Amino acid sequence: MRRLPVLVSVAALLVAGAVAGAGGAHAEAPADPDHAAATVVRDIEIPVAGQPAVRAWLVRPQRSGGGLAGVLDLHWFEPGRANQDRSEFLAEATALAGRGVVSVLPQLTFPWAGDPVGDARDRAAVTAQLDAVQAAYRRLLAEPGVDRKRTAVVGHDYGAMYAVDLTAREPGLRTAVLLAPDATWANWFDLYWLQLPAGERAAYRTVFAGLDPADLVGRLGAGAYLQFAGADRFVGAETRAAFAAAAPQAKVSLYPGEEHDLGAARTRDDRHAWLAGRLGLPA
Repeated sequence: MRRLPVLVSVAALLVAGAVAGAGGAHAEAPADPDHAAATVVRDIEIPVAGQPAVRAWLVRPQRSGGGLAGVLDLHWFEPGRANQDRSEFLAEATALAGRGVVSVLPQLTFPWAGDPVGDARDRAAVTAQLDAVQAAYRRLLAEPGVDRKRTAVVGHDYGAMYAVDLTAREPGLRTAVLLAPDATWANWFDLYWLQLPAGERAAYRTVFAGLDPADLVGRLGAGAYLQFAGADRFVGAETRAAFAAAAPQAKVSLYPGEEHDLGAARTRDDRHAWLAGRLGLPA
């Protein structure tokens, strides 16, 4: 996967060296020259039992002390797009650091680095990725100054689906922004990888019993914010209706002219405004 480089001058570095590459050493640097005195971006590894450590960005205000909110950012899947990795929300995390937010942005691996195969191994792969996502969230909670009662998860596409599943595992996580999720795990796996015969599709859906986002999102109540794109070729009206039925208290925004990337500035501004209210962020 491609990573977004963090460009800073040598004079602006808080510690010697540049941000680590794919196999490099741990380093620390300001996110950009304008925020050099306020924001730090670190390239970290998060241990996960029984699997390789997760590479992640940790973005936080440079200041010490408590009273910081926490956000876990889970990126989308879109082969060929430069930001379909942990860099997707890096600029947003940097902006939010200026408002007292610590963010962790882990690199996800399934299905980014492995294809579905059409049986119970796919459930195992989703569960393993969810274990890694949960480890990243626990790392966020462990960061000095983070208020455990003021945390959120933001996810896009598959990242949004993992975000919903995470909230089912972490009862204290009551705030989630979900960009263009699918309602079930089986749908995209079948449609874009497996193309199962019609007679096998129902059985494959049962593989993910208890994990489908549409079955879990309702527990968030008003703590869920769903953002959908009106011109999305992957998420249509049927999926939006499934989430509306499952989460009637959720806030929902539909952007008629937007595509699946939901890249317009207004989608970012809307979720930041909503997060500010949920997490008690300063203006």
